[in-house]
Amino acid sequence: MPFAKFAGYPSCFCLVIAFAVSACTTVEKPSRASDSDKAAATQPARTAAYSGRQGAAKPTPFADEEESRTVYFASSDATIDSQGAEVLRQNALKLKEDAQLVVVLVGHTDNLGSSAYNLAVADRRTEAVSERLRSLGVARSQIRRLPVGSEQSSKLKCDSEACRRSMRRVELIYERR
Repeated sequence: MPFAKFAGYPSCFCLVIAFAVSACTTVEKPSRASDSDKAAATQPARTAAYSGRQGAAKPTPFADEEESRTVYFASSDATIDSQGAEVLRQNALKLKEDAQLVVVLVGHTDNLGSSAYNLAVADRRTEAVSERLRSLGVARSQIRRLPVGSEQSSKLKCDSEACRRSMRRVELIYERR
């Protein structure tokens, strides 16, 4: 028995071996967040996740094509129109091709209505998009929802219907596991 050879050595020998083995491994210490890191963390999710994590082997789908990752909605509505259905069909294909992809559904509303109402509308929209992706065969584990309502849009000056329509959306933001 090979283990029997070491049974007679003092227990401190085992500690020395354990220490030597542990010295061979390194642990990266997290760096302190710089001011630029703190500023980036306060930006909307859409600016940080378009290209996925740094160092990712594969680029994320539609990284430079915002329109290919966005579903628009009518005022106070969560119904997906034919154009939105096509956007989701294309995104579902990409998600099914790569199980390491995760999509965050970021739901926005225009700047009309109360914060609570807009958050509820954004939640209904992200739920509708999630359900459509699931019906197209995307795994539940690849979908995350983040309704933000009018949190960001309420700060914008927007008086035209065209401007408000651009606010009423669900963005599909890709990340890699």
